[in-house]
Amino acid sequence: MSHLLFVINPISGGIDKSDLQKQIESCCKKQQAEYSIIETKGKNDQERISDRIKEISPDTVVACGGDGTINLVANVLLGYDNIKLGIMPLGSANGLATELNIPEDVEDSLEIILAGKTIHMDILRINKEHISLHLSDIGFNATLIKRFEASGSRGKMAYARHFFTTLFKKKARKYQFDLGYTKFNQRAEMVVFANATKYGTGAVVNPEGQLDDGKFEICIFKPSPWYAMFSLAYHFFTGNMKRSRYVSILTAEELRLYTKKADTLQIDGEDLGEYTEVYVQIEPAQLHVIRG
Repeated sequence: MSHLLFVINPISGGIDKSDLQKQIESCCKKQQAEYSIIETKGKNDQERISDRIKEISPDTVVACGGDGTINLVANVLLGYDNIKLGIMPLGSANGLATELNIPEDVEDSLEIILAGKTIHMDILRINKEHISLHLSDIGFNATLIKRFEASGSRGKMAYARHFFTTLFKKKARKYQFDLGYTKFNQRAEMVVFANATKYGTGAVVNPEGQLDDGKFEICIFKPSPWYAMFSLAYHFFTGNMKRSRYVSILTAEELRLYTKKADTLQIDGEDLGEYTEVYVQIEPAQLHVIRG
């Protein structure tokens, strides 16, 4: 009999989770699956999850929250090829779950988790310290996330309000790119390090991305006038970003990025602060992840 460990972030996405444990119990009983639950507390969570894994030896650990919660659990599971990572999307945007075709409905996502179809997913290692599973970036979107987190607000409507506030204050920076096989300078409003194709909103930033192809994409958003947002939005939601005159997409296995003035960096929806240097490298097939 399989044993699932559910890691629940009680504050993710501003979603009421009062009935979540009852739903988990009901679905697991139907499938005759054993389960355990642990809630994150915002302190020593990696150690607590790791200790619980050693205690109960689960077949699957399910991250119940947003991309930040998934990143937290993934950090613990690196090196555990015999344990699958499941996702119950309960965040504000749910980017990686969207990429993996996992629905936001609790019972539907549980059915997919219990079915156990998996891929061996790559990760991005950033500055040799952090991991990115989905999309990370420096510039516009990272600044948006920083403001969103600082506001203390939750939910998609709050995120949308901060988007438009940030949009009209966006700035371009000069970046130096070193991909190993080529070097160049480019002014940009945002640089995305993409292991996946789209944000949780459904906006496709990297049309040809794959989670398990042993490489990542660098999506460079060049300076653009305010009215370009309409054409960019069209390309985002039709999956034709490569056609935009304001975007360049390059494939790489590593990148060293430099800027003289520090800019905001985010990883999988979490603000990491400001950096003048970012080093990104691909690490293939690091996680056994359940997909829809």
